[in-house]
Amino acid sequence: MNTLFRIIMGFFQPKNYNLQNFAIFLLVLFNIQYIPLESLGGVSMVKVATMAICPLIFFLKTFKLGKIFMWMALYYGLVMLAAWMHPETFRASTVIYLAMFILMFITYHNLIYLEEIITFDLFLKVVKGMIMAFTICLVLQQISIRMGYPIMPIINLVQILDRSIGANSLSFEPSSAARTMAVLFLAMLRLYEIKFGHAPSVKELYIEARWPTLGFLWSMLTMGSGTAFVALALLAFYFIKKSYALTILPILIVIYFFVPYIDFSPLQRAYEAVNAAMTLDTDEVIETDTSAATRITPMINTFTNLDLMDFKTWFGHGIDYGISFTNAYDRMKNRMLGGVAEYGLLSFIVMIIVVFKCVIKNFISVETLLWLFLFGLSFSNISYVWGAMMIFASVRYFQIKNDRGLLVLEENEDEEEIETDNLENDE
Repeated sequence: MNTLFRIIMGFFQPKNYNLQNFAIFLLVLFNIQYIPLESLGGVSMVKVATMAICPLIFFLKTFKLGKIFMWMALYYGLVMLAAWMHPETFRASTVIYLAMFILMFITYHNLIYLEEIITFDLFLKVVKGMIMAFTICLVLQQISIRMGYPIMPIINLVQILDRSIGANSLSFEPSSAARTMAVLFLAMLRLYEIKFGHAPSVKELYIEARWPTLGFLWSMLTMGSGTAFVALALLAFYFIKKSYALTILPILIVIYFFVPYIDFSPLQRAYEAVNAAMTLDTDEVIETDTSAATRITPMINTFTNLDLMDFKTWFGHGIDYGISFTNAYDRMKNRMLGGVAEYGLLSFIVMIIVVFKCVIKNFISVETLLWLFLFGLSFSNISYVWGAMMIFASVRYFQIKNDRGLLVLEENEDEEEIETDNLENDE
């Protein structure tokens, strides 16, 4: 926690200003939302101002057109084509905002992969520090709520959620906080996997990261979000090994049938939403949980309603098609994953290529599950989505470096330096 605070404060001290601090600042900023300064809804001017700086950093400090630039340019070109083909819904602010997110991400990606300005040990400290920052903020909010002060802006508590001690921590709402914390915790697991040479055991996590682990579990269980329980279920796949399958499967079945008897509304909402989703019936999902339906129905629609013979399937219906319907029911029935409804299947395919070439190392992975079920396979104009992509991409960088035998940990700093190669050219 102290390390993270020093890094953030160091960014504002001119004598300490450097690319490393800027990259860490980007990572932290796009994974949190301090509502009193940035607002609860709409555009954060703090983030917009930061994104406006990124092109300068890119052109002046890391002007290298790697594969992330090429693939992102192709993706954005297809998005613009889809938007221009429907002038009646074209909105310049939307495509400009997306361009700013993309340029910010390319700049961050270049700083990590091409300039190599963040070390393994520093990134691990930042990840653990962010988990603790989310936890401490949530605990302070919960104390405030219990003391009868449901509104306390200084600790990011600006809305009454009426979820007992559930609160939004350092994010917009509990569900977005759950998404970010799930990605951070998985990142921590992956980093310790690199450090130990194997998946960390419970004992190793207790020794190396007991407070981030306990803080994460407390936060996910008490923030009052059904999404948090979905995230925990997805993260459980990290610990499931093939050799344990026969043992774990009966346990999961017992848990599944035991959950309905647990009187905890966020858990029950998650349980009912999962059951409804398994029917692949959007009407049933919408009837079961309208909030969950906004995340589940796009998945069902994408896998069941695509007409590959329709021109608009490939090139989209234009900006905001999925939310253009005045009736909420119609909006849910027409939304799809990854902007397919708006920008077409071609742009979606390119986006998938971007992710698995530049962001997530393995297609069959827990990272893919999180991106699918928590982020809807999208590059939407939402800051925490891009924040998650930044975390995934950073972990991938260290995984590749470790696979090539080029990773030097802090305890090995005195050993002879190993010459590194350009990770932007990896398979």
